Amino acid sequence: MTTFDSAVNLSSFEECRKEVIPRKIMGKILEAGRQAPSPGNVQSLEFVVVEDEDRRSALSESVNDGRIAEAPTTVILLADRDRMSRHVGEDLSHDFCNAEVACAVQNMRLVAAEEAISSCWVGGFDKYVVADQFSIPDGKEPLSVVAFCYTDDPVGRPQKFGLNSVCFYEEYGNQVGSIFDGFEFKGVREVNEIYGKKTKGLVDKVMRKLRKFL
Repeated sequence: MTTFDSAVNLSSFEECRKEVIPRKIMGKILEAGRQAPSPGNVQSLEFVVVEDEDRRSALSESVNDGRIAEAPTTVILLADRDRMSRHVGEDLSHDFCNAEVACAVQNMRLVAAEEAISSCWVGGFDKYVVADQFSIPDGKEPLSVVAFCYTDDPVGRPQKFGLNSVCFYEEYGNQVGSIFDGFEFKGVREVNEIYGKKTKGLVDKVMRKLRKFL
């Protein structure tokens, strides 16, 4: 599976197989997260890997998502807010920490998909409750939780807006789209070339038919 395939077919899950994810594979997934871009190379990101059943159940209740209890491995991604603040200032630290965590989550999910592992990303929970549960010190904030599992019934990603409805060229509002574009679409010039060829072909076809009646 290519990275592109993993990205467009990224799957979640509702039910898990009772199969442990090998530590070697989880190490690969975690390394992908560690290698994610970091604003200013601050590297504020840290991980807590949760495999214990009781701890997963407690975390599941705290983030209000039952899939966490079912998955054999869950990772809490936390950011060192104090470290980020020292580099970018308090006002920007929250946004930059969330950006670093989001990049790491996507890296991890893509690598997991390449290993036939489904995942779910959970956010919007009470970070203080989770920090207390896992002895996370002050200044470091749990921002995301990602659960990983093998499943026989992966849940596909929800339908996305079409590229032509969200992509603009040169300035906002300048949409470029046609029935001819696709994943290989490269921009305005390509569309013009395609239209030019199609139009010429249509004109030639019409002229050939007209000659039959002349």
